[in-house]
Amino acid sequence: MFSKYRIIQIIGLLTLFIQFSCSMENPIPNPTTYIPKPSEVFYKGTYMAYVAHQERYGGVVFKENGVPKDAFKSIADHGGNMVRLRIDNPPYKSSYTKGYADVDFGSPEKVKIEMQRAKNAGLKTLLTFGYQSMALDDAQRLNDYVAPLAWQGFATDIEKLKEAVYVHTTTVLEDYIKAGLTPEIVAIGNETNQRFLEPNMKESDLPAYSVVRTVKLLNAGTKAVRDLNKKYGLNMKIACHIFDAASLKFWLKSHVSNGLDFDIMALSHYHAWHSLGDFKSWTDVVGFVKSTYKKDFLIMETAQLFRTGGNDAHVDILGVENIPAGYTNPPTTNTQKKYMVDFGQELYDAGGIGIIYWGGEWVGSKTLIFPDQYGAGSSWENKAFWDFNYNLHDGVNWMNEIIQK
Repeated sequence: MFSKYRIIQIIGLLTLFIQFSCSMENPIPNPTTYIPKPSEVFYKGTYMAYVAHQERYGGVVFKENGVPKDAFKSIADHGGNMVRLRIDNPPYKSSYTKGYADVDFGSPEKVKIEMQRAKNAGLKTLLTFGYQSMALDDAQRLNDYVAPLAWQGFATDIEKLKEAVYVHTTTVLEDYIKAGLTPEIVAIGNETNQRFLEPNMKESDLPAYSVVRTVKLLNAGTKAVRDLNKKYGLNMKIACHIFDAASLKFWLKSHVSNGLDFDIMALSHYHAWHSLGDFKSWTDVVGFVKSTYKKDFLIMETAQLFRTGGNDAHVDILGVENIPAGYTNPPTTNTQKKYMVDFGQELYDAGGIGIIYWGGEWVGSKTLIFPDQYGAGSSWENKAFWDFNYNLHDGVNWMNEIIQK
């Protein structure tokens, strides 16, 4: 979700076509005729990383029908089968967090607690390794892709960076596995369209983007998962996550031809910010990924409004321009539900393996979530599954209404 505060990244994508310094080492597979067929497994759920933090520091009591209820159990009871969580690197406090609790909900220790809550509710976990420090002061973040603070001293040394990615991924995952909290899917990186784990310098001073460099770093995370699968007899699937279907063909061709190893192609998609490019439908997108690259396809981030306005002092982003023609606008809970049902149904029918919502739990509150100049609260409260009184609303029922054969 860091990209939502740096929408300018999308503009930056245009520069990739002239910046790539890659060599086409491996051939692109030949596409085959694609016949849509629903997947045997279809994941439905939401990001849930902020639940405990909001409960402890934000004065939030998640409710259903006016009665307090575990938020994870509510997701499961309304058709969800997966939640997404994310590992962030320290530091978890900076000058922006002064006066607030540390934003350490992405620490391995805190994520472990949320994974247990998910498991107790009968939910599987999609675990993202973001490989970025959550809270950095301005001098420590001169571009949006800086390596974690502890790694910045060797951010120009690809071999040391690879080792850091491998060891970090292995250490965190192995602890979870031993605790009986094995994630279903592990995403290596978060919206890695462009640069990844760069030195702390202005983007204008960075060398040209190198696909080869990024693939080596992503594959270091992938290798950690593959090695743990082999060691423990597991089958954790590996996702690579980018935003914008419009850049999908170019990104896949450039990275797969350089040996990128993964199982699932995952995308973010917000109607107001992204487009399908030259694809005509999500069925086309799924078919392209499955027939050309023999990979599964997942929407890892998306959202829709259930109302306008906000419930705290924090600036709100993603407005009514996110609502396509044909949906009730100004929005109601049915706008959110119908949009998600239609989106999810097309993905399921096309053979996609799931759709994961962003920020279903991100209600407005008095706690700090992102350490930035906007302070406490939520930029997403009118897109959450709980209303401004923290009561679950009908929008959540999209997960129950997707028809699976």
